[in-house]
Amino acid sequence: MSDVDEEITRRDFFSIVGWGGVAATLGGSAFSFYRFYSPNVLYESQKVFKIGKPSEYPPGLSEKWKKERQVWVVRNESGIYVMISICRHLGCTPNWFQDKQAFLCPCHGSIFSIEGNVLGGPSPRLLWRAAVKIDPTDGQIVVDFNHRQDPDPMSTEQGLRVDEASREVEPFFLKV
Repeated sequence: MSDVDEEITRRDFFSIVGWGGVAATLGGSAFSFYRFYSPNVLYESQKVFKIGKPSEYPPGLSEKWKKERQVWVVRNESGIYVMISICRHLGCTPNWFQDKQAFLCPCHGSIFSIEGNVLGGPSPRLLWRAAVKIDPTDGQIVVDFNHRQDPDPMSTEQGLRVDEASREVEPFFLKV
């Protein structure tokens, strides 16, 4: 018995490497083709949603839906409105500071009142208010994130403001 060592010739080596390169190129092309024709699906939350009954919201600001739906619910002596928690400067999420009674944007320092007026900072616009209505079937507040109130503000010494009476209109305000 003899051990037969099969030596790979130079021609066989380059043949294997060449066919391996062809296989890698075809595999990469097939993967690229698959990725190109596979849709990139972005799963977003619903833009129209219910947030509960008006009786669940005491006077003041509720941050119950800030993380999940990016909205604040505000109840004042006249009714309820919902503000979208997106700074109009660069899209950051402002934080509510109870002691200052103001929203402060952590990105560039914009300051907003509880009504959404700009009190300071670089934000060029007021905070949006979302459309709200009462669902007649179950009495819950329905928020329409797609329908936003965007009034033209007046520049005052206190910042960019809109008369509150002009903002307390349907469908952006619920008289409760």
